[in-house]
Amino acid sequence: IPARQREIHKLASIEKRTAQVLALLLVGSLWFQSWSISLGLILGGGVAILNFHWLWRIMEKVIFEKKKIHGLQVLIKFLALLMVIFMIFRFIKVNSVAFIIGISTLLPGIFFGVIQESLRAERKGNG
Repeated sequence: IPARQREIHKLASIEKRTAQVLALLLVGSLWFQSWSISLGLILGGGVAILNFHWLWRIMEKVIFEKKKIHGLQVLIKFLALLMVIFMIFRFIKVNSVAFIIGISTLLPGIFFGVIQESLRAERKGNG
């Protein structure tokens, strides 16, 4: 498998783990019986996953295609992200703590992705 495909697989795995963590939190949020908490988790997690996906697509072009001009998209992405977050808090009634927790779901997604890759590499080395 080429290096590019391996890296894409790793990043897609992180997205998948993040979505799984978000789903668990969403199920847990049902206990609160609050739409603003569940919506905050969904929107925060959605923003995190879309941001991560967009960022690794940009970096893929910069690193593998050596197109530095795509680095400018990082600024555009950042401004778009700020606008989306502003619009969410301005026009939608969401729980801000739940939104922050939703955005933070990327962290355990990365953590579990790294652990998974480490175990896979260890098995390959011992195999």
